[in-house]
Amino acid sequence: MKKPAIKLFIICALISLQSCEHILDQAEEKRAQGNFTSEFMGKWTGTYSGDLSGSLTVNVAKDASAGVTRSANGGTDFYWTSLIGSSFNTTVKSPQGFIIYGNLQNKSGTWEMGSAKGTWSLTKN
Repeated sequence: MKKPAIKLFIICALISLQSCEHILDQAEEKRAQGNFTSEFMGKWTGTYSGDLSGSLTVNVAKDASAGVTRSANGGTDFYWTSLIGSSFNTTVKSPQGFIIYGNLQNKSGTWEMGSAKGTWSLTKN
């Protein structure tokens, strides 16, 4: 009778230790995310050209989220995306369908909006 109880105790102790380790790992990951600052944080301005042309502004936050503003002919189009490393997340488009591809390491890339397309370039302010 003692052997099954001892085995059960050992199993419970191991599970508890594993759970504590998982909780500590999650806390450390959350702390690291809180300390993260994108190296591309700041305001970037430039132009886009091709089938359409205008000005482009990208504001990169500490957490690598990015607000993209496209301006042309007195109108603006805005959307939120994020950076993965230096590259723009390519799953999010503006309400008008505008999306930029490329990265801030090269400070340039391509854009699309429906069948219109072209290139863009930015400099950090």
